[in-house]
Amino acid sequence: MKKIVSVVVFVAAMIWTWNLFHSNSSTVAFQTHADIQSKLAALIQESLLAKKPSASDFQIVRLWTETLSQNKVRAVFAYKFNDKTESGEVTEQTLEGEAVLHREPATFKEEDHWVVQSVKTTNDMVNFTEGSAVSPNMELPTEPMAMPESAPTATAPVAPAATEKSPEKK
Repeated sequence: MKKIVSVVVFVAAMIWTWNLFHSNSSTVAFQTHADIQSKLAALIQESLLAKKPSASDFQIVRLWTETLSQNKVRAVFAYKFNDKTESGEVTEQTLEGEAVLHREPATFKEEDHWVVQSVKTTNDMVNFTEGSAVSPNMELPTEPMAMPESAPTATAPVAPAATEKSPEKK
């Protein structure tokens, strides 16, 4: 009798898990996620080339989406590209960020219309591919350098200088 009950419980568990994995209970379909990712990659590349026409070797490093609710999707991305500075140096820039998309009501039931609500970059890293020599006797410019218009406006936390001492706790 134990064997029969065990088999029935095992078969019931198998059927339940099979139905769980193959049900259409997901609020956002897999194909919708794939479409959002491909459109977002194209949008990122178009925006980059509009802001930095000298950019080359564009590459998506990471791009994935997750469902936040029935009408909201979060996309996390990272991309890199090469850019030529005014002095002719080539730099490799890597940017990471995330976007939140919201589903707009569609006129047709099978048609989805997703709108980007917000985009936030979380990390901006620049790697110089060519080094510059700096010597102790080298004269520095006395005038402050002007920032280019395309420079990122994000601020980074500043560490205290090495000569400053942190207050001691009692």
